[in-house]
Amino acid sequence: MAVTWQFLKSLVRWKNATGMRDLAYIQEHVTKSLHGKNTGSWSLGVKLYRDVVQNGSARGNSHQMMQSSLHQQQNSRDSKLMYQVALGQQPGQVYCMVDGSVVVEAEKELELILSRLKNLWIMRHNVVIEGTSFEVGDFTLRVANILLGSTYKGLLLEITYQPCSAPNMAADLLREFVESVVPPTAQLSCEYEYDYELVGLSNHDFSTAHTGYQYMMLFRNDGLL
Repeated sequence: MAVTWQFLKSLVRWKNATGMRDLAYIQEHVTKSLHGKNTGSWSLGVKLYRDVVQNGSARGNSHQMMQSSLHQQQNSRDSKLMYQVALGQQPGQVYCMVDGSVVVEAEKELELILSRLKNLWIMRHNVVIEGTSFEVGDFTLRVANILLGSTYKGLLLEITYQPCSAPNMAADLLREFVESVVPPTAQLSCEYEYDYELVGLSNHDFSTAHTGYQYMMLFRNDGLL
């Protein structure tokens, strides 16, 4: 069962960040200017699975092979994607969503089950993000570079606001905090409000599943996987 937290979270991707230089800027700015405290490391895992569409083998004349090729292209468009998120602070759980449907919480053993169901789901991407966490007054800030293989995709900021646990109720405060952390030239990808009920989550109480959903939407909407 998803853990209900007495605080809420929001995610931001600094799209035009330049890697270690801007990560160092955040760390110095937060600790020296905002008087934040480094509280150690954190991690996150995101996986993308695609379902397996069963196709007959293509043999025979060129017309049959052309029809098979067109059929495979249509199947590729019709195939489903499943996002899976593993939060470092919830090591025994994973959160999954298939093509924008409901968010499902499962035990970590699901990863082993999926690895044995290669005739149903194939893992296409596996991303592990590691960074640093800071306490800044009523906020917790987690920061990390986003690396997909050798490709840099910007800087990730996860913001936790402690005094509020109702989703969508502190958008202005979260936005103001982010603006105090990043420079004015930062190009940001962020959502401060979601309609959680569309994916089976509460619009009244924030939980670990809400954070998992936020990560799925960030990676999905920004085309990171």
